[in-house]
Amino acid sequence: MSFIAENKVADFPNFLLIAGNGRNVGKTFLSCKIIEYLSKKQAVTGIKISPYFHAVEKDKIHIQTNDFIITEETKITQKDSSRLLQAGAQKVYFVMAAQENLKKAFSHLIDILPQTAVVCESGGLHEFIAPGIFLFVKRVGDEIAKPHLLKFSPTIVENDGVNFNLDISDIEFINNRFILQ
Repeated sequence: MSFIAENKVADFPNFLLIAGNGRNVGKTFLSCKIIEYLSKKQAVTGIKISPYFHAVEKDKIHIQTNDFIITEETKITQKDSSRLLQAGAQKVYFVMAAQENLKKAFSHLIDILPQTAVVCESGGLHEFIAPGIFLFVKRVGDEIAKPHLLKFSPTIVENDGVNFNLDISDIEFINNRFILQ
């Protein structure tokens, strides 16, 4: 749990972090495309982090406290976390935690994560981890509604409703580190 005690940003080069300009901008669709591409070459773990709490099946719960819930997705459904599994992730975790509890939840999550490439969809994790790649998804023509994210130097990915302006084949995972060519 030393991760909680530290007040600095921790390096997680094996993470590809995806945040977005809001809802329905294509974060999960992009996550799935990246997982589908990467999983043909190596093991990938998917993570979906949400500040909203939903009812979950008891058999999926890995860790539950008053502050957060971590579940493992194992079923085929229409949920975003299941879509990551269907895209080819070997394991998928769904974390429900308010921003003020996210660091605590993440410190528990890293204890159970396999040592693989990790594609993580989160709007708040960037505040205390430095991923190998940080992507910020927005719709073409939309103003940036979350300018505070820009200070973390994300690569801005635009979605026109059909395609992204990112060539997924430019994403590499070499020596346990994500690199954008």
